[in-house]
Amino acid sequence: MKASNPIFLAQSDTTAGFLCKDYKKLNALKGRNLTQNIILTTDSLKKMQSFVRIPKKYKKEVRRLKQTTFIVRSKTLINSLATRIVVGQHSEFLSFFNGLYSTSANRHKQRLSLEFALTCATFIVLDKRGLKEDKSSSIYKIGSYNKKRIR
Repeated sequence: MKASNPIFLAQSDTTAGFLCKDYKKLNALKGRNLTQNIILTTDSLKKMQSFVRIPKKYKKEVRRLKQTTFIVRSKTLINSLATRIVVGQHSEFLSFFNGLYSTSANRHKQRLSLEFALTCATFIVLDKRGLKEDKSSSIYKIGSYNKKRIR
């Protein structure tokens, strides 16, 4: 593995997951399509806005809703980008980065296997919560005029 893009294993505010600056590396690790979109996590709205344009109508909601992912039009990519502001203990770790791609620490379409997760991670970030599987975040797709629940 390249040292420039390490894979972190950490307990997010929702579930144990892998984090990395390279989403293709995470997709390959999980055994899924390399171009599949992954959630970009940040610790603040200001950092999120460097990647996507949040419609003014939804800025307060995006900032305040916890454990919720928003799919919005990307500033640099042709496609939309799923982004999430993380609050709580996990945001302290994310504060050291502009943003990290995040995905659950399991093989594609399977349950969490700590053995798999521990062998794949370059660095393990532990806190008092440990590593556990929990429910995933809600997902909404927002545009300039409407909002649609995806998950």
